[in-house]
Amino acid sequence: MSDTPPVLLLAFNRPAQIRRVLDRVREARPACLYVHVDGPRASRPEEAVLVEAVREVIRTGVDWDCRLETWFRDTNAGLQKGVSEAITWFFEQEPWGIVLEDDCLPDLTFFPFAGELLRRFEHDERIMHIGGSNLIEVQTRLLPSGYVYSRFSFIWGWASWRRAWRHYTPDMDGLEAFAQSPDFESFLPDGLSRCYLLDKFRATQRRLNQTWDYAWFYTILKNDGWCIVPVVNLVENTGIGDEQATHTHGANASARLRAQSMPFPIVHPANQMIDLRLEQQFFFATQKRRFRLWLWYLLYRLGLRGVRTEK
Repeated sequence: MSDTPPVLLLAFNRPAQIRRVLDRVREARPACLYVHVDGPRASRPEEAVLVEAVREVIRTGVDWDCRLETWFRDTNAGLQKGVSEAITWFFEQEPWGIVLEDDCLPDLTFFPFAGELLRRFEHDERIMHIGGSNLIEVQTRLLPSGYVYSRFSFIWGWASWRRAWRHYTPDMDGLEAFAQSPDFESFLPDGLSRCYLLDKFRATQRRLNQTWDYAWFYTILKNDGWCIVPVVNLVENTGIGDEQATHTHGANASARLRAQSMPFPIVHPANQMIDLRLEQQFFFATQKRRFRLWLWYLLYRLGLRGVRTEK
């Protein structure tokens, strides 16, 4: 029996991408594999061929002994609704597991890394998310431990528990009250960074973007949850610059950091604490670089960027 936790694959219209990820999952050989493939968009009839090709990759590519559960949608649910509903479906059936999108190619060591930490923190309510990516590994890879604690929920390959995901709500209830709370004030030392994230949260709440992950990020912050970030990057985002990518098309190519291997045994941190200096660097690496943040804030103050609050 494989020690690899259950895996959920999230796919849509990129057969070449999902084939690469499935090949890596095959090496890990999880005993339970779940696959969600969204349906083609009605406005793009030619997409049906690509979606069917993705489904065929799954039908023919799962050739090891495992329980395969599939959710092939007939119509398109979209990124926000489709992904969040698929994760809910996954955790309704499994107490914990790994989530991989079709452009998230993990190093093979990500699977035992996630598996060990899922078991270690199974009953620790504070730990809500185990990330696989780390875009500031140049600043963390020489640390004595194998991972650090953070409030950032990086979703390019991640793992979690049913107990954590049950808190998820796409409506982001209580956002404005939370934004005024000491918990949010102490989250990051830089006020501009908090302003930018709050704007992203508001845009997500009002369905002005099609992401699901900012709602998950907010869920963790609101519930005083912590995340785990490996000191080396364990997952490569192969969708950076991909013409068919929904959100990473045209993104900074530096985000396509190659995946490294995690040395074992995993060295656990001596203390449960969060380094605010690293938190700020996580923000700059994954949200806005310092100069671009100042430019964004100037435009925000002029009313040319951002979501305006009701007076």
